[in-house]
Amino acid sequence: MKKILGFLLLIMLAACSEKGAVEKLKMNYPSVKKEIEQMSTEVQNKMAAPEKLPFQPKDVQLTYAAEPAGDPKGDILHTEFIYGNEKGSILHVTTFLNKKATFNDEGEKKTTKLKDGTEVVIEAESSEVMAIRWRKDDVYYGMMLMGSEFKMEDLLKSANSMDY
Repeated sequence: MKKILGFLLLIMLAACSEKGAVEKLKMNYPSVKKEIEQMSTEVQNKMAAPEKLPFQPKDVQLTYAAEPAGDPKGDILHTEFIYGNEKGSILHVTTFLNKKATFNDEGEKKTTKLKDGTEVVIEAESSEVMAIRWRKDDVYYGMMLMGSEFKMEDLLKSANSMDY
């Protein structure tokens, strides 16, 4: 009986110690925590961030677009985590919260899939910039990776690690 209780306690501790990617950002970056906590619970619950990054960030910032502008309690159109390092690499992770978000999909678009089968639109793929977007549970997400040492696979690895 003691073994069973000990095992259950261990499982509960492990489950409680697992923090989502957004929660980890709040713990490690006070400015991110301050911005997030000003937003509504509904917005906070839709924010997503990757567990795996293509580089070790030196800093992370959170920006957002709202109506009225600059009002964290207003209608949040999108949130964006911006990861940067001292070598000039930048990763933007955007959550589009406005259900009326539109994208320029004219012409033939290049696509791929995430591990879970979600279709991803490749918006840019050059030696310096890669950008993708996808829809999951009626929310659009986008990622843009800037830096010459990266490939599309690096960006897709981050997208596959998203903690929704």
